[in-house]
Parts: sequence; C-alpha cells; structure tokens
Amino acid sequence: MKKKALIPTETVNPRTRRLGSATAAQMARMINAEDFVAARAVKKAAPAISRAIELAAKTYLAGHKIIFIGAGTSGRLGILEAVECSPTFGVKPGEIIGILAGGNSAMFHSKEGAEDDAVQGAKDVLAKASAADFVIGLTASGITPYVLGALKAAQKARCCTALVACNGQADTTHADIFIFLPTGPEALNGSTRMKAGTATKMALNAITTGAMARAGKVYGNLMVDVRPTNKKLVRRAIRLICTVSGADEKTAEKLLKTSGQNAKTAIVMHAKQCTRAQAEKLLKKHGGFLQETLRAK
Repeated sequence: MKKKALIPTETVNPRTRRLGSATAAQMARMINAEDFVAARAVKKAAPAISRAIELAAKTYLAGHKIIFIGAGTSGRLGILEAVECSPTFGVKPGEIIGILAGGNSAMFHSKEGAEDDAVQGAKDVLAKASAADFVIGLTASGITPYVLGALKAAQKARCCTALVACNGQADTTHADIFIFLPTGPEALNGSTRMKAGTATKMALNAITTGAMARAGKVYGNLMVDVRPTNKKLVRRAIRLICTVSGADEKTAEKLLKTSGQNAKTAIVMHAKQCTRAQAEKLLKKHGGFLQETLRAK
C-alpha cells in the first residue's frame, strides 16, 4: 500500500449501528440506502471503467484473452462474469476466463485462506495468461496477496493489467488501470459481499458489455450474437431478428434455422436476400459488425 490506513470496508458504518436491533422494515430501508452508495461509487469510477472497456475490446479483437482473477466474493463475481459472456455474446470457451483463489470448488465452499497465497496467485494466472492478454484483478480491500501476486506475474509476462478495488490506498504497483469503487463501510461491518460486491458486479457488467459492444457483438442495445441454446434464448433470437429485419415471426424462425442458429447471420440473409454462406462472408468482411454489414452495398 502507498501508506498505512484502515481499509474502508473494514470500518464501522455509523448509519447502520442499530442494524441488529432494528425492525425488519428498518433493516430493509437501511440496507437499501447503502446500496445506492454502490451505484454512486461506480459512477465516480466511470473514467477508469471506460479505459478498461477500450482495452478489453482491443484485447478481444486482437485474439487475446480477458482474464478476471480474485478471491472470495470478488473472485466468484469474476467467474460469473466470464461464464455469462458465452451465451450473451457468443464468446468461445477460453476467450474470457475467471480464476478463483482455491480453485473451482471455492465457488461453492469458502476457502478463505487461499487469498493469502501470492505465489499461488502468480501460478494460477500464468497457467492461463499469455503476452498481451488483459488480466483484471478483483479485490475489495485492494491488498489481497493472491490477487497482487497474480497481477505482478501477469505484468511481468507482458499482459495488460487492471485492478478493481474499494480502497483508495490499494496497491496499484502492477495495475495499468485502477478502478476505484469508493463504497465505504458496509452495512454489516466487513461483509464485502454487500456494497463492495454490488459495485464490483456493476463495474464488471459495464466492462464486458461495453467491450463486446465495441467488438461488434451488440446492435443498438440488442445482443445479436446471443447463442440460442434453450427455448427462452431461441425466442429472444427470433424476436431480435423480427425487430432488426422487419420479418414476421414465422419468417424469422425459418431464417434462424437456415442460418445455423445465428441471429446476426439470419438478419443479413433477410436484408441482403442472400444465402447463409454469402451472409457469413459479408459479416466477416466487416469484422462481424452488423451495422456496417447492413449499410454496405
């Protein structure tokens, strides 16, 4: 750390001192009032988040990986973010990765001691990362050895790095970008699964969604690269084909099937009155960006 200081998330919140003796209604209002602090913290971090969006998009478009690494709640949120990118944006396995201190089993069973192992953090990240990948460390306290060890190793391996933390005095020595989320003390002292976790999740949502939009996987606010792997997602794909192309539902359903279950390809097939192969070629020519493909003559 730059200087010794009490970690903000470990201080006592004066606004919730009566939490334990409050009525259920008072508890609900008290906790919800603190949740608004998380949203304001993310707003303050917008400039740093925007830099992370640009770097994540650049990394992805260059064929390199985006890697989230953390411990406890922060690490679990990284896993969740990575997993959700596959059905939402059609991301292939291994392109966006989450690494959790203690291994995958720590997703369901707490392994608190794992966060103290900087050497293991370095080993875990180097097992997945290569030069020019983007490694994002997640730690509410900003001083978790496992995460700091991973960032140090990643930077040495010539990866781009970022640190997401709720402590302004976090150790940013090995972070190219510092996303500071000033959430302050938790409603329940030290329980960073609350505001700190909420703010971290919001920041990660912005980074991945923004990056994938910059990478051509969003049209307007539609997830045109959605993978229709269940009935709900098939219905969503059909709806967005109708919305963008103006086709009726029956036509959209047929287009989705003939396109190989690819909504973006189906939209181009309808707009350009072409075959699946021709639509795929057009999309490839324009880097997968639907808007540019539809505009092209």
